[in-house]
Order: sequence, then structure tokens, then C-alpha cells
Amino acid sequence: MLNRFLAVPVALALAISAGLTVHRLTLTAGPPDPHAGHVMPGDIDAAAIRAQQIAALPGSEFRADCRGTHVAGDDPIVKFNQFGASHLHQFIGNASANAASTEVTLRAGSTNCNPVVDKSPYWVPALYKNGVHVPPESVIIYYQGLTNPQTAVAYPQGLKIVVGNAAATGPDQNPSARWNCTPGSASSRDFMNCPAGTKLQTYLDFPTCWNGRDLDSPNHFSHMAWALGGIGAPCPGTHPVAVPRVQFVITYNVNGTGLTLAGTRNGVNVTDAPGYTFHGDFWNVWDQAELERRVRNCINAGYICGNDGCPIGGPPCATPTPTPTPGGNRDAYGTIQAESFDSQSGLSVQATSDAGGGQNLSAVNNGNWAVYRGVNFGAGTAHQFRARVASGAAGGVSGLVEVRLGSATAPVIGSFAVANTGGWQSWQTVPTNISGVTGTHDVYLTFSSGQPADFVNVNWFSFAS
Repeated sequence: MLNRFLAVPVALALAISAGLTVHRLTLTAGPPDPHAGHVMPGDIDAAAIRAQQIAALPGSEFRADCRGTHVAGDDPIVKFNQFGASHLHQFIGNASANAASTEVTLRAGSTNCNPVVDKSPYWVPALYKNGVHVPPESVIIYYQGLTNPQTAVAYPQGLKIVVGNAAATGPDQNPSARWNCTPGSASSRDFMNCPAGTKLQTYLDFPTCWNGRDLDSPNHFSHMAWALGGIGAPCPGTHPVAVPRVQFVITYNVNGTGLTLAGTRNGVNVTDAPGYTFHGDFWNVWDQAELERRVRNCINAGYICGNDGCPIGGPPCATPTPTPTPGGNRDAYGTIQAESFDSQSGLSVQATSDAGGGQNLSAVNNGNWAVYRGVNFGAGTAHQFRARVASGAAGGVSGLVEVRLGSATAPVIGSFAVANTGGWQSWQTVPTNISGVTGTHDVYLTFSSGQPADFVNVNWFSFAS
């Protein structure tokens, strides 16, 4: 157990023994940022970020362990209510996040984060290897007490932050992000050629000072600021309120070369952006009382806590009873929106033109899957599955929509084939018989075609007796 602020002098001692000098800096105002939501830090901020990273042994922290949810061309902060207008983002945590998200919809949505009281959506550019999407293997969101930890406060409800520089033209323009191989100790602001047996990992650091007034700003960053010299240094007078540092640590089960990011280059959304354009978004939708408890009991008290908000190796503490997520109480005989999955592999989401609007799973292809937890079939027996599907697949391209219970590799209890329906938004409701199902189950939709081309979009599904 690391108690109080032992890590502060330890970190500073390590920095000094390594011959590193942490300079105190003066914050100055710069010109308006031309890339709203994708801030390129000035020299002062870049130096502050580097100083923070040099002495980045946290004296206090708590964490959320999350997973990827879906990939979509949405950005609820930078391009609110503009479906498909952004480059592709890998969403993490809250599965309901989309271009039209509000705090109300996010709180009603489900999350795969542990703890479930964290309903925050997090998102970063999607990663690709040789043009194929690579989902995160694991995501840890750290909340660390680096700036005035004794008096730091919880983020206010609804605070939004975008950090990193999506418009960077070189590694030196994006000091907030770095890549490394795990296991391994070296790091780089651009992709690393990780050897066989290792995995690619990225870190993204958020600022620790808030102006105490605004939940957002025109460029989605100016209401925040970096501390004036790294760990233990004060906040600038313009942004006097210390908050925990959010740090994304994302591991991808991939190595070698051929890595690219989704991004926007010269006004065009692409999937071949360089690693030094990595960036990320955070929107605070925690249960506020629980977030405040964790800041008080972990950050302010100087403890390193786990995802339960209790000191690791320390005395037990009372944690709230988790609020059940919507995924734990799904009616099998009602309409289950396909985009409301609890977890997925390889899937994207887009706006739909089908009756009722909303979103649909898009660009579904061989090997993709989605899970819908806690589907309640009741005492009756379901014998039919039906789904709303559309396809604009090329001639000769078709595939199967399959239903499984319990895992993505469990026996198929029912399936139907899909080929071109007249277009990717030309919808048909297709029924199929299934083995009788009762009780409550995690329902998996799996997709197989034996070839790499996209073959189906899915809007919703339901069961019948």
C-alpha cells in the first residue's frame, strides 16, 4: 500500500538522479487554435506535459477497467448530432455513445466498465493493421493525483475534454500521447515496430487543472490547462482548480508494422493517419456521488485504489451497490436494438433510414459478433427469431446471421442467410426457427460468410413463441 505522498519525493528523486530537470513554467496565451477539438499544444504546454511524464509515479489513484464497444464515424463532443461526420472512432465503456448522445441518454445506456457506476463514454481513433480494424484488448482508465492531490476535486458532472493533436504533422506536435511495446520500456510518439511476443500499447495523458467555471469550451480544451511543471507543481491562476489526471492505457493484441489510425487529413476522413495523431475524448458521466467518494478516499487521502475505489492492500471500504445496467433486463419478446450490445467484435454503428430512425449495425462481415446480456425469455418458450436486416453486398456475396446462447462459440440455435436486399438501407424483416429457449441468457449474434466482404446491416431483432 502506498500511503500519503511517498511517490512525490520518490518520483522527484528519480528524475534528479536521472539527470532530469523539472522546470517551473509560466503559462502564456497562444493564438486561437485552428483545429477545434484537436489542440496542438504550444511550447509551454508541451514542456509541462513532458515534465508531468518524466515524474509520473502517481502518489494516489483509482481506476476503471473498460473494453471497446463499437466503431463509428461519430464524435459526440466535436461534431454533436452529426452522424457519420467524423473519422472513425473506437468507443470505449458506454455502449450507447453516438453523435446525438446527451447525459440523459448516456446515463440510460449500458457500460462495460468496472465499476458500472462509471457511465462515461471514452473514445479514440480506431486502429488498423494493413487496413483491418484492431479492437482494444484491454483499456484501463486511471484517475491519478498528480496536482495538489490533497485538495483536488472531482470533475463536475458533464465535463468534456478532448486531448491530443489529430492534426499533427510530426511527432513533436503531440506530446500528450505515446506508444510502447509491452513488455518493454522504450516509448515513442509514433508507432513502434513491436517484436513478436509483445503487444502494442498507447498512453494518453489529460490535463489536471480546470478553470472552475466551464464544462466545455469552443476547442474543447481551453477550459483545462496543464500544471506549471509536472507532478507536485501548481495550477496556473487562470485554471486554479486541481482535478485528477485521466490517463488512458490501451493495449492492442498486435505487433509489427502496417499500423495506421483513423483520422482527418486535409479535410478528408481516412484510415491511414500516422501514430503521432493519436487523441482522445472524455465526458464525465460517472455517478457523481461515487466519483466524489473515490477522489476523497483515494486521491485526497493518498492511496492507490483499485477499480472498487478501495485502497489496495489497505482496510476494506464500503462501496455502493451497483445500479443494474439495461443489459441485465432485456425483454426477449420486445424489440432489441442491434446497436445496444454490451460488447462486440469488429462492428460499426451508423444512422439508419429505416422506420423509427436511430442506428444500425453496419459493415458486418465474417467473424463479427455482438452480445446482449440478460435477455429474459420468461417461463414461456421462444421458437422463433427475427431480425431487421439490409444488404447492398455485391452479387455472389452472402452470409449467415446466427443466434447463440452464452458465448460466441456456443452451438448455433438458429440462423438465416442474407444476400443483397436492394441496398444497405433497404430493410427486410427475416424470421427463422430456433431451438426452444426459456429463462434468461446472454444472446450472441454471430456472423459468418467465409469471405472478407461486408454482407449485412442489422437494425433490430426480437424473439417470438
